[in-house]
Amino acid sequence: MTAKLTTLQVAAKLKTTDFSAFHKPAQNKGARGQLLEVALGVPNSSDLTDLADGEIKTFTVGESIAITQLKHCLTEIIEDEADFDNSKVGEKLKQTIYVGFTRSNDYVGTEVLNEETHPEHYQELREDYDYICEQIRDSFYNDMELSTFTGPNGLLQIRTKASKTNGAYVPLTFAGIQLKDKGMAFYLCGKFGRNLM
Repeated sequence: MTAKLTTLQVAAKLKTTDFSAFHKPAQNKGARGQLLEVALGVPNSSDLTDLADGEIKTFTVGESIAITQLKHCLTEIIEDEADFDNSKVGEKLKQTIYVGFTRSNDYVGTEVLNEETHPEHYQELREDYDYICEQIRDSFYNDMELSTFTGPNGLLQIRTKASKTNGAYVPLTFAGIQLKDKGMAFYLCGKFGRNLM
């Protein structure tokens, strides 16, 4: 198995990348990111993070950025009450390379964020994550359906993200309780990418 690249290695490769080769995503919004990962030598895997010490995210400025599905975070949110730093969301965002594009698919820039370089951003992410987790626990313990929740800083949110399986959505459940009639995911809100680029 090939060792994962580091954020430093990928950031260096990005400086010499020809972004005009990446087509505008159509239905599969993750296609551009997958093409970029292949071009950079980042293997496509089911690991939590793309890189040895972080994550790479391509996005369209003004649109939300998918982080991770909520389903695989529910145990740590509801049972473990894990804080942001010990969560899957925190692990995915602790050091991230953001590669931004316009709606017409023009490359606009690359930024690397981590807690050392952007401490205020990470404090706001923690606050948003804590707020959202409280809403999830409240919904679970009071048998209420989840809806879109956005943290108080407007950076992080959960909302639906689902595809049909055999013509129907798979409900989001935990411990036998249905939380939503379809899957949900954590996202960075559109304003984050606008402010970043």
